[in-house]
Amino acid sequence: MPASFTFCLRWFVLVLLTGITASAATLRAYIQPERAQTGQVVTYVITVQNGTVQSLPQLRLPAQVGMNSGVSTSQNIEIRGNERVFSTQLAWGVAGTEPGEFVIPPQEVLVNGEVLKTNEVRLTVSEAPAVPGAAESPEDARTPLFQIEVGKTEIYQGELVPISASLFVPRSVMLRRVGLIEVNKSDFAIARFPQQADQTETVINGVGYIVVTYRSMLSALHAGDLKVGPASCELLFEVYDEDPRSMRRSLPFGMVMGNNETKKQVVKSQEVKVKVLPLPAEGKPPHFSGAVGDFSISATATPNELSVGDPLAVDITIDGSGNFDALNPPSLMPPDGWKPYPPRRYNVDGPVDPNLTPTAQRRIGYSMVFVPEKQHTQLPPFELSYFSPTQKKYVIASTAPIPLRIKPGAVVVAAAGGEGTAGGEAPKPPAVQQPKPNISDILMVVPPQARWLNTANIAASTPLTGSARFWAIQSIPAALVLVAVLFTWVRRQREEAASGLRGELTQLWRGLDQPGLEDRDFLQRAAHFIHRSHSGEVQDEELRQILQRYETQSFTATPTTAQSLGSGERGRIMSKLAPLLKRAAVVIATLAVLSANAVAADESPDTIYRQAREALEKGKFTQAQYLGESLTRKDPPALSAAVFSLIGHARYRQEDLGRAALWYQRAQLLEPANPEVRQNLRHLDEKLRFFRFQQDSPLAEWSLMLNKNTWIIAASAGVWLILLAVFGCVLSGSRKSCGGACALALIIVGFLVLIPSATLAAVRPEPDTRVKDVMVVTAREVSAYTAATVTSGSVVDLPPGSQVRLLEKRGAWTYVEIPSSGEPVRGWVESATYTPLWPWNAALLP
Repeated sequence: MPASFTFCLRWFVLVLLTGITASAATLRAYIQPERAQTGQVVTYVITVQNGTVQSLPQLRLPAQVGMNSGVSTSQNIEIRGNERVFSTQLAWGVAGTEPGEFVIPPQEVLVNGEVLKTNEVRLTVSEAPAVPGAAESPEDARTPLFQIEVGKTEIYQGELVPISASLFVPRSVMLRRVGLIEVNKSDFAIARFPQQADQTETVINGVGYIVVTYRSMLSALHAGDLKVGPASCELLFEVYDEDPRSMRRSLPFGMVMGNNETKKQVVKSQEVKVKVLPLPAEGKPPHFSGAVGDFSISATATPNELSVGDPLAVDITIDGSGNFDALNPPSLMPPDGWKPYPPRRYNVDGPVDPNLTPTAQRRIGYSMVFVPEKQHTQLPPFELSYFSPTQKKYVIASTAPIPLRIKPGAVVVAAAGGEGTAGGEAPKPPAVQQPKPNISDILMVVPPQARWLNTANIAASTPLTGSARFWAIQSIPAALVLVAVLFTWVRRQREEAASGLRGELTQLWRGLDQPGLEDRDFLQRAAHFIHRSHSGEVQDEELRQILQRYETQSFTATPTTAQSLGSGERGRIMSKLAPLLKRAAVVIATLAVLSANAVAADESPDTIYRQAREALEKGKFTQAQYLGESLTRKDPPALSAAVFSLIGHARYRQEDLGRAALWYQRAQLLEPANPEVRQNLRHLDEKLRFFRFQQDSPLAEWSLMLNKNTWIIAASAGVWLILLAVFGCVLSGSRKSCGGACALALIIVGFLVLIPSATLAAVRPEPDTRVKDVMVVTAREVSAYTAATVTSGSVVDLPPGSQVRLLEKRGAWTYVEIPSSGEPVRGWVESATYTPLWPWNAALLP
């Protein structure tokens, strides 16, 4: 009896657990990708969670969708809190045979003894475009093909559209390396193609291809009938006699045997015609900033109870798909009675991973501070204007009003009591600060060697600049350097004299004077000298006789019968050739001067700068940027604060705020007191809140307002004022005159000029220390990490325009120092995200 009871109890528990598991089992079907071309193999997946598949289903597919591969199964265990979730995936390869939209019906799967049904799935199949260069037979498939595809061929200016670049790899080809995909970006802004790719299969003309697809986003810079591409990519691949994949499966340890050929080739795609429509002028909102897409907006505010003059923190979230880079902070409508402070923009979902496929779907946030200047019952709505390409019209999205309870503040009470408001000024709200470092891990940077303190001999740590032996030792390498410079200069002078036509003629002249030279060789070298020194036909009769004598000596007579040259005749020939050597040197120098003048005339910096200004005034910002930057790439470069400011204007108008800040900072290095540059940088700082290195003291900051020579001249002027007052007293010979008000005033003014000027000249930082290893972040969505990988801990987000100091470079990553409101922090950033602040010689800085 007890044994039967135990068996029944176990059976009851087993049935109960099976029932719970079966009731918790879920099925979901999906297809990846949802859009394909005819013949392209996609994956149909059924996912079973918390259940055991007891029999594989027989797929029911539409007649236009065929199965290309059998089922493959995989299992996964996911930890969700304290719960473990088991899932099983069943995957099939299917392909559409004709274009259209097809519905894959629900499939029946036996799970835990119960038949469950999946959801239906839709597959959209489009006609596969002709792939240029596709092989007609398997024997011709020896080279990968390249093709690009744009999501829409009729788009609006600024609209984000997906673009894909597909490599069609024949089965007889094995890819070894895929280079960067480059597309002409003169008419489109195209995000970098990531390394992550989708892989499918397809059949073209009876030839099987593996399709490797890279996806990105593009937007048109201007309207018109434009062309995308051609795109190009460098490939390294191997060609086999048969399918290397099947060979790997048939051979042990994944070996590939047989004849193979390694090739490196640049493949190019076709061009895609795109019609770009301009944004309509009708119905454009007054606050429209150029954003194109579909967005939604929401807002929260804290605290809900406050007094007049207290700060109100507002967080705004914008969600949707579109050109987020063109968005401006939403506007408070109406703004009356509210004092705003500059907003700070951030990514709600954290930094954007550059290794993932770019997408138009994002979420960004704005952190704002508002101060109520009077009592309100609610925070008014925020409005965001954009152009919707799906609705083909301008849309103004707004948030819901937020109820508030605002009490009278100190300013209101003072006004009600009839007293002045000067003593009752409301407290200022905290300004929006730069991003605070959020260090989540330590930096594992250990130097290879330790630097020990000399504790045994403390006197040895005194400065070397006070030691005569130190300066004596330093004079030795200085003398060696001077001798080396002198030797190099002499060697270069000799090399210049021996190079070119002049050097060749000099060598020929020395060969004529070589002792023991036979008559035939002497005439040959003389003839060669005459031909090299004349660009056309020889007109001089004596020179023609020398050439005729050489031809007679070399081609019509033998050495025994030819008349020999005496020493007198050789001397006469050399005296005739001597003027040719001098004349050739004069002609070469004249041609060099004329060539230099012609180049200078063709590439006049003033002319190019004038063209750049005209392009900027006409709204041709890309052309103005190109012309301005071409001046900085000259040899030697044409550098000017005006040119830097012009490039900054052009970059700003193209919404490239990071590089605009870079060029404005370069202009400020040349003209620190330029009010326009300072105002532009202040405006960009309010929009971006970037980091910048500051001087160690206010004196060093003030010293940069003028260059060092100016401070020295001002100090010398102060010295002369003092000397003039003293000389006046001495020459007058009267103490009363010496103590006069005029002399005393000159002395006071002299000291007032001398002391500040000399101090500022002494503390002014040297140009090299101001720009050495200083980089400026020009890319968007940049973050610093605790290690050289995006999966490590974060340090701080770096807005465009931020300055960092390079400490160590390791491949694609750089270890940098980042200025902060407190103590500077350090971290790793990607090397492709920054540009040197001053890439030229630091000695050019004032």
